[in-house]
Amino acid sequence: MARTRRKKHRTHLDLQARPAGTKSSEIPRSFVMKRGKLGDLVKDLADDVRHVMEPFTARNLKESKQNKLKDFVQVAGPLGISHFMIFSATERSKYLKVCRTPRGPTLTFRVHKYTLSREVAAAQKNPRAPSNAFLSPPLVVLNNFGDAPHQKLATITFQNLFPPINVRKVKLSTCQRAVLIDYDKATGRFQFRHYTISAAPTGANRQLRKLLTSRAAPDLGALTDVSEFFDKKGTRGAGGGVSDASDSEGEDAMNARVDLTQDYNRVAHANSRSRVILQEIGPRMELELMKVEEGMCEGRVLYHAYVSKTEEEVVEQEQKQVDKDALRKRRKEDQDANVRRKEKEAAETLAIREEQAGRKKRKRSADKAGVSDPGFKGEKKG
Repeated sequence: MARTRRKKHRTHLDLQARPAGTKSSEIPRSFVMKRGKLGDLVKDLADDVRHVMEPFTARNLKESKQNKLKDFVQVAGPLGISHFMIFSATERSKYLKVCRTPRGPTLTFRVHKYTLSREVAAAQKNPRAPSNAFLSPPLVVLNNFGDAPHQKLATITFQNLFPPINVRKVKLSTCQRAVLIDYDKATGRFQFRHYTISAAPTGANRQLRKLLTSRAAPDLGALTDVSEFFDKKGTRGAGGGVSDASDSEGEDAMNARVDLTQDYNRVAHANSRSRVILQEIGPRMELELMKVEEGMCEGRVLYHAYVSKTEEEVVEQEQKQVDKDALRKRRKEDQDANVRRKEKEAAETLAIREEQAGRKKRKRSADKAGVSDPGFKGEKKG
């Protein structure tokens, strides 16, 4: 009998992606969903945001028109899903809802502007998006957030979307991406950016650094001496001469130099000075916080950007909600009572029918045997 081939289970991926010192139950996981009628570009934006949330997100989540929000809430508990990110659109604008499962709160953002990842890569001279960077969660950086209650809630929500990091136990090699969310007080909008992180040693020849970081062998056929390769400046032949610096900062920026305490990659080693390079990979979003709801896409409105109410109106609205909940509860109780009453009546009717059927059966048996059934009260034969 032939031996079956052993199936390899990739059990090491979860441990590799999990931050050091973090339990599996403490890691936030998310669903990035599309609800309603959306254009192709908005669908691509949802896919890009799902790519940002890797590895702790449902990468191949499939939605259908028949699925309701409660269907996703029911499966969120067993799967350990902590957040929903729901994209929707109307004729006026696009919206992003960030929900905390299972009881809220829900933050609704209007997407004023967005740029897809492929558009960001097309605008760069040397786009860089290594696949191994998505094996670990990104670092989250929040900037210029205010002290208002809705700002504090937005801060907590954005922080809890990503796993916490223990700076004493974290491995530098897992810090491959960064998510920057900056709040602009002048416009009242959030700027969402997504970067890859890399490091390159400083103080070495530029061509030598390029040779160390590239796996392709340079073309030295047009050179007479190997020293000419290291003396090149600004040319693209024989090894490139293309800068690996960030698109947003100078090559030798002093504030980008750090002393590494651990090995970061195959060229930036521990106890060496290196440059930290950030390169944007997208997507970009310009968000405005429109509304904060107490529950899961429902409930009392805690904040609204364009609607303000007085204390009397808030009390009246809360009282209406209390009355509505009480009416719903009373109707539910009446419905349950009616169901129990109908079930009891049906059981009694069934018992009566069974008793009558039993009596008729006993009478027929008695008639065949020539013995009358004293318990049966029927008509006498003429």
